[in-house]
Amino acid sequence: MSQVRKERPVGARPESERSDWTEQDLLTIEEALPRLRDAIAEAEAELATAAGPEERDLLERRITAMRDACRRLEAR
Repeated sequence: MSQVRKERPVGARPESERSDWTEQDLLTIEEALPRLRDAIAEAEAELATAAGPEERDLLERRITAMRDACRRLEAR
């Protein structure tokens, strides 16, 4: 029984040698900022209805981190 080899484009790395980033969907800053702002707004809405102190604390830390990331992106 013969094995069928899958052809790779010239210069392409075998699957085992590919970077984890190869298949990632990377965004430009212009694409990322509106999404990040939307995520902040959603988290702020969740915070308004948070059930308990642990959930509030988690959401507040998440919002702080997203705001920091947003400021860093805006500064570029």
